Amino acid sequence: MFLFIMRSKSLYYKVFRVVLILMLLIIALNLQAQLDTVSNPAQFVFPEFSVGVVKMKTGEKIILNLNYNVLTEKMVFKQKNRIYDIVNTDAIDTVYIQEVKFVPMGKAFYEVLVSGPSSLFYQHAGDLKKPSRPAAYGGTTEVSSSTYINNLRLGNDVYRMEKNKEVVIEEKSVIWIRKSNSMYAVTDKKHLFAALPDKKEELKQYIRKNQVKIDNPYQMTDLIKYYNGLLR
Repeated sequence: MFLFIMRSKSLYYKVFRVVLILMLLIIALNLQAQLDTVSNPAQFVFPEFSVGVVKMKTGEKIILNLNYNVLTEKMVFKQKNRIYDIVNTDAIDTVYIQEVKFVPMGKAFYEVLVSGPSSLFYQHAGDLKKPSRPAAYGGTTEVSSSTYINNLRLGNDVYRMEKNKEVVIEEKSVIWIRKSNSMYAVTDKKHLFAALPDKKEELKQYIRKNQVKIDNPYQMTDLIKYYNGLLR
């Protein structure tokens, strides 16, 4: 009888421990969701912040909660429920968010769609239609209290859009082709053929056969992969 009682208590504590761990996990996941969900998702490429990798030119890899702001065209990270710009773009080689690859282009970051003899990039951009664009940025002394951010030396500006404002964004994204170290903004067939004149007839046939829309980055991805295949 004594052994049975001891075993029962042991089983009870094991079950209790499992239930407690599950409850703590659920609470932690809920807290993480609350912290990572953005207040105005239309202004960001991704609907929520997620763990990503910032690869520095030195080879160092930094793990942050990342997203990309289409209004300001800045890579941003979230820490202590505040959103900060990454401003030291010159020191960054590549950023990875949810298996999407971004590379710095000046102060902005472009999504890499195709790498090859001709590379394809997507510049995520937009303008605020209403309300009118606020004075959204400003330095904050709170940054200095975070040694983690200071050690990274990545950014010290806080995004300050009001949470309850309605956000309507006008799409301003641009598709870019890079060939022979030259960048071409492609908005129509004329620009496409100016960037890739050597395979003009083959591209015309491909576009006609597959009904490619030049302003569709995913269809353009297949087109540029096809073009690069012609060069082999």
